[in-house]
Amino acid sequence: MNSSHSFHIITLGCPKNIADSSKMEESLLRCGLNLSSSPEKSDLLIINTCTFITEATNETIETILEAVDLKKKSNQKLIVVGCFAERYSKEIQEEIPEIDLLFGTGKYSQADEIIRSHFPEYFQQKRPDLELLKRNLHLTSKKKNNSSFAYVKISDGCNRGCHFCIIPTLRGSFHDSPKEEILQDVHKALSEGAKEICLVSQDTVFYGKSLDELSNLIQTITEIEDLKILRPLYLYPDKKTYKLLDLFLTNEKIAPYFESPIQHVSEKVLKSMNRIGNKNFFIDLFKKARQRKDLEIRTSIIMGYPGETAKDVDEVIQFIQEVKPEKLALFGFSPQEGTKAYLLSEQLEEQEISHRVNLVREAHLEVLKEIHISRIGETYPAIVDKVGKKESIVRRFQDAPEMDEVVYVKNSNLKVGQIGKVLIDNFSEYDMDGVFLE
Repeated sequence: MNSSHSFHIITLGCPKNIADSSKMEESLLRCGLNLSSSPEKSDLLIINTCTFITEATNETIETILEAVDLKKKSNQKLIVVGCFAERYSKEIQEEIPEIDLLFGTGKYSQADEIIRSHFPEYFQQKRPDLELLKRNLHLTSKKKNNSSFAYVKISDGCNRGCHFCIIPTLRGSFHDSPKEEILQDVHKALSEGAKEICLVSQDTVFYGKSLDELSNLIQTITEIEDLKILRPLYLYPDKKTYKLLDLFLTNEKIAPYFESPIQHVSEKVLKSMNRIGNKNFFIDLFKKARQRKDLEIRTSIIMGYPGETAKDVDEVIQFIQEVKPEKLALFGFSPQEGTKAYLLSEQLEEQEISHRVNLVREAHLEVLKEIHISRIGETYPAIVDKVGKKESIVRRFQDAPEMDEVVYVKNSNLKVGQIGKVLIDNFSEYDMDGVFLE
């Protein structure tokens, strides 16, 4: 007999957390719990947290406090997991006693064992039989068929030692996922309806003992017939990534999309960040990527790092104007206790950091406006992400899910995951309007 108890997972933060939540979900389904469609209806409410920057930490705290209020109206258990739980376990236990269970990173696939040990009354005494397992996994498959894409995590942790980053403290040193497990996750996602796989990690290009291992993994995945698009994300801008681009230029199943977070272009600032590279290397890297004519670039930059000068800001703006990246993630420096950057002198005021972020954003918006104008009248391969009653959302292969621009089309007779072409006929600041051509 199936357990009558249910769970719901709220996922905060980046796509890597989404992949971790998927692991938790699968482990809980396997032991007979039901998946609830809403936090209010669940017996076990699980929050997978983020604390990468101050903004993420604040969102996590706000979400937990909202869950505490919800718990007061019900009899559910509140479970907090992931990076925030790893970083602030002692403080959380002291300040928010309403939380029933905490556990940190690296234990997502063991969520059933951990939660069962604390709340055995919510679980069956025995593992579910095969028919029950099939039924539960079928339910989650039906849910996930509403997505055209899936995230597959290929590694965790990081060895780079960037001075502004708390991730190694939370996730540990770099460690690969077994290739067999990665391929299993890919096949599972495709069997559930995904057409696109996004490979995620803290440092994707570090996978394997050599670049050949990552190249072989990518090649193996793209040979799977049901896969239509493979999108490797989080490619650190180093010589390995430069060489990996050869594969982008020859393998048509790899999305025409290159994401490489440079974080800055000033050699002085990069050195203080403990990052490698310089402006000229980044220019060469992106120039090589653009040898694939339909490819678009996404990068990220941190403004307001301690010691950054007005000249460094100008250098970033000039770089944006020269390279013209189609997508740019901009962050104001957020000092994180426990990192070397937290202890640096010459910390800038928040107002000045915001000003510098806005200067670069305005420069990029000018570049993006030119890019948008050049897209008018052009057609692009595209995939349907959402279907509404009057309007649907499609995404060009040049845009990553949940982070880049989308195209709105006035067509409701489409299916999620459907692939065709989209003709661009208008744009706003970031997103576009168009016509889907089947």
